[in-house]
Amino acid sequence: MPRRVRPRSVTVTALAAAGLLSAANGALTGVGSAAPAPPAPPEKTASASVSVTCPFADPLGSHKLTVATSATLPAQVKTGTSATIGQYSAQFSLPRDVALALLPAGATAGSVQGAVQLDLTVHQGERSDKIPVPLTVAPTPLPETGDVTLTATGDVPEIAINTIGAVIFDVTAPTLALTAVPAPDPAATPDAPATPAAAPPAPPIACTLDPDQQATLGTVLVQPTAGPEQKAALGAATAQEDEPPPANEYTVPLGLITIFTKSTIKRLGATVVSDPALLINGFFSVDLDTTESRVSGSAVFKPTTTTFLAFGFVPVSATVEFLPAEDYRNSKMIEIGGGLYTGDDNEIWLSTQLNVMGRVSGVKINGVPVDVGPDCVTKNAITLHVSGHYDPFTTGHIKDENFELPEFRDCGSGSQDLTPLLTGMSSGKGNQAFIDTYNLNGCMEPDHTKCPPDTLPPLPGSQAAAAQKAAAKPR
Repeated sequence: MPRRVRPRSVTVTALAAAGLLSAANGALTGVGSAAPAPPAPPEKTASASVSVTCPFADPLGSHKLTVATSATLPAQVKTGTSATIGQYSAQFSLPRDVALALLPAGATAGSVQGAVQLDLTVHQGERSDKIPVPLTVAPTPLPETGDVTLTATGDVPEIAINTIGAVIFDVTAPTLALTAVPAPDPAATPDAPATPAAAPPAPPIACTLDPDQQATLGTVLVQPTAGPEQKAALGAATAQEDEPPPANEYTVPLGLITIFTKSTIKRLGATVVSDPALLINGFFSVDLDTTESRVSGSAVFKPTTTTFLAFGFVPVSATVEFLPAEDYRNSKMIEIGGGLYTGDDNEIWLSTQLNVMGRVSGVKINGVPVDVGPDCVTKNAITLHVSGHYDPFTTGHIKDENFELPEFRDCGSGSQDLTPLLTGMSSGKGNQAFIDTYNLNGCMEPDHTKCPPDTLPPLPGSQAAAAQKAAAKPR
């Protein structure tokens, strides 16, 4: 029985429902102003590592520290509810000379403790707010040699986000307020205390972020709570746009997305892995009447050369290219789109159908070039029914585990017809297609040429280097 699909209520806009902070003052968030949250959707682990400069008092001077922040973020929240960020912590190594300077004169052992203020910046476009987050460093003994690693933990206030779409959380530079307690004296006597008095607390040290680095902790997708207030607010927002979208629809750009594709052809026993492609002019849209949502964009897939054994014993190499079904002779741009819904696991899923033409060229059989002509293509479009977990602002993993590769046509040159050969050794059912998407952080421009080079999220294996190379190409 096919799994029942429930439409996903997802969206994008700039105003909040009644009861949230006013958007007129530019605020994105409020603390403690939201209604109780419904059952929480799955969380995702987020992390950010930044370099900061901390101006310690003379004679220590400024030191550079690396602060690694981690937390759990909700995969999505609704307007009118609160976002809970959990397991918030920051870890950094305090140089040994700085730690020793916190001790009383003459002491060489002890523990460091204190407080760290590590705020979160919440922003969408040009609007932002800062959420103060006080953290505590539990007493941490100094090692006999080397620096001391400190971990600061604390609770982030619940955040009511009065905007819709992708909301980005960035870490800031910490302010350190640390003290040190000397170790007990093993030679203590009744007249001499076992634990010397602690040194007076050092004044707080306000560190600064070093320039030219990514400070994004993560992105949360904020969805609307369907109701007349929201629709009225959305209508007011769209009326102010220079180029309003169609009536009762609102759209937000997705930024630049890298796409990795891998296909397995059953008859050939071959795997076709494409170079990274870029989804450009991507958009995330919601129908305000039905609350159904979709993603859309365009991509060009580079030709890929693959090697396999035809009929199980003949070595063959060929270049494979995927082209738009509608106009494959004149265009390489494939339009991509799909609907979002909530799966049975309460996570966001994407379901879509892709129609592409497959073209083969550069064929070599046993190392000998074989001319298949300029228009050796599948007789019909390859139809892919792909679905899977998908977050338009982070990653997606969708697949079709049983698609059919159609017969070929127009393969060969002169009097040599190679169409039956290519059809016989490759066409058929039981093939698989896997598509992974990664949203490049920090760019929400609909036009990819306006996006600066970005830091990629973790990618599987060697794909990280390939994607970094693709993202760095001139645009």
